[in-house]
Amino acid sequence: MSRKWERMVQKNTKVTNKARVKQGKPRLSEAVSDGSVTVRGRSWLMPLVLICVGIFCFIAFYDVYQSDNLYWVTGGSYIALGLFIFWLRRPFLKIGRKELVSRRFGGDKRVEAAQIEEILLQKDAVVISLTTSKAKWVFTKLYHRFDIDSLSQTLKEFAERNEVALRNERAA
Repeated sequence: MSRKWERMVQKNTKVTNKARVKQGKPRLSEAVSDGSVTVRGRSWLMPLVLICVGIFCFIAFYDVYQSDNLYWVTGGSYIALGLFIFWLRRPFLKIGRKELVSRRFGGDKRVEAAQIEEILLQKDAVVISLTTSKAKWVFTKLYHRFDIDSLSQTLKEFAERNEVALRNERAA
């Protein structure tokens, strides 16, 4: 699709969405929902490290570079990046009908139900073992700040629907 056509589609979608909101109808993107559930967490370790590095830059180089503009830009950039990751780039697990989508360090990763070996539900964590690699997706209450109860319930339904092995160690 050409860029001109894409811009036209975006413009018309925006106009249509405004009209639908005024009529009390859902927006076009909401009306075509695929029934997936997204559980969001909160990333806190990397933002904390970046904010500490920014504060370290301000303290360590205060005497030498205080009059230099890059002194303020460097420290402020680390702090701004830490706040950006904390507030906007939140980890998530999107549970669709036949696939799981998660935000990994390198970008969003999608896994079909056939590629999932086992889902392990623990008291404070959920571990998804994959058949395609030795890597495991781990979502924890402490590190990722996920609501493990709602995540476990949704993954139980996903496992039943797609016949994925489920091991529940929450009660033990």
